[in-house]
Amino acid sequence: MSNRFSVSGRSAATAATADQGSHLWNPHASVSLYVREVWVFKTVATVDNQQLIRTTTIGTTPGTTVTPDIDNHFARRFAPISGATLYLSTFATYPIVAGPALMRANLPAAIGSGFIWVFSGPIEVPAGTGLAVATPVSVILQPADITFVWDE
Repeated sequence: MSNRFSVSGRSAATAATADQGSHLWNPHASVSLYVREVWVFKTVATVDNQQLIRTTTIGTTPGTTVTPDIDNHFARRFAPISGATLYLSTFATYPIVAGPALMRANLPAAIGSGFIWVFSGPIEVPAGTGLAVATPVSVILQPADITFVWDE
């Protein structure tokens, strides 16, 4: 049986800076996360765009954090061993981006518009790294409900 988890949060509008967004961070020293799905659904009626990118640092002073607990385990057995945390909104110093975008999407100016990226083979997030939904250009990433689903 897999150890599947999810974490969700509502992001605020980011600064108009490239690579700002919501960030799933894996702080563990040896456990990897295997991301299966990423959900993004807008809560405001403005046009925006997103990318899925890897990060190599945690950044500083995120606007909001969501720390998964036992309730985030699909079988409700235990909290994530990795200690994974979802960081939302703007950061004082944003995490460092590693490499090009894995995925990109553009959304219309409609509340509720969104997407779900589903990966048949999961994206590994090694210990001490992260995965972020962020703006690929210097525009505001609009408020949205963000969900990451992963296995450990």
